[in-house]
Amino acid sequence: MTMTKGVLNRRSFLKLGGVALATCVIPGLWGCSSPSSDNANEPDPASSADASAADANASSHSKTAAADPATSSRGAAVVYFSCTGNTKAVAEKIAQATGGSLEEIIPAVPYTADDLDYNSDCRANAEQQGGAPLPEIANPVPNITNAGIIYLGYPIWWGKAPRIILSFLEQADTAGKTIIPFCTSGGSPISGSLAELEAAAPNATFMDGERFSSSVTQEAVDDWIASIQQ
Repeated sequence: MTMTKGVLNRRSFLKLGGVALATCVIPGLWGCSSPSSDNANEPDPASSADASAADANASSHSKTAAADPATSSRGAAVVYFSCTGNTKAVAEKIAQATGGSLEEIIPAVPYTADDLDYNSDCRANAEQQGGAPLPEIANPVPNITNAGIIYLGYPIWWGKAPRIILSFLEQADTAGKTIIPFCTSGGSPISGSLAELEAAAPNATFMDGERFSSSVTQEAVDDWIASIQQ
């Protein structure tokens, strides 16, 4: 896994005390692997030929995090959306590395295998292509009230975050908080998902995100967290 530490080190003045993320991983769907796979080999219908170049330019979509001691001292939450467990596994590693609370985004209507069959006119395709209402989140919605930093995790679907992530950002009070996105993907970069997230949470501060494979180790996640906390 290639870590984008250069980008994160330029924001080394920000001290993080916890973690928050949201993620979902779906068999054979847009950057997600099946639960039995150790790697997120991505059959993304969208082209990912320029993935590394797009990751290098991800900072153009992100705002610079402000050094706000009051916000930074309030801890962190790891909020994630995961269907097959790959993103969940990364979220758990981030929570272990940071000591942040772990919060799962659960859809009110669970996704079935047919819902995720991207070769058909499935539910997930309809949601990602627009026109369908945003997916509803089952109660309770992840609680981020006491967190100043949110690690937000998700898989990449059609080059973007699943739209249930937008549902979360529209419902949660993220004003004054710092959001650090992360995703699971076998090929597509995280950069294509950032603009929609920032538009959904205009009063939050976004840092550049990180893309992980499903086989990322705890040591690699620890190194990433350490690079942010320097």
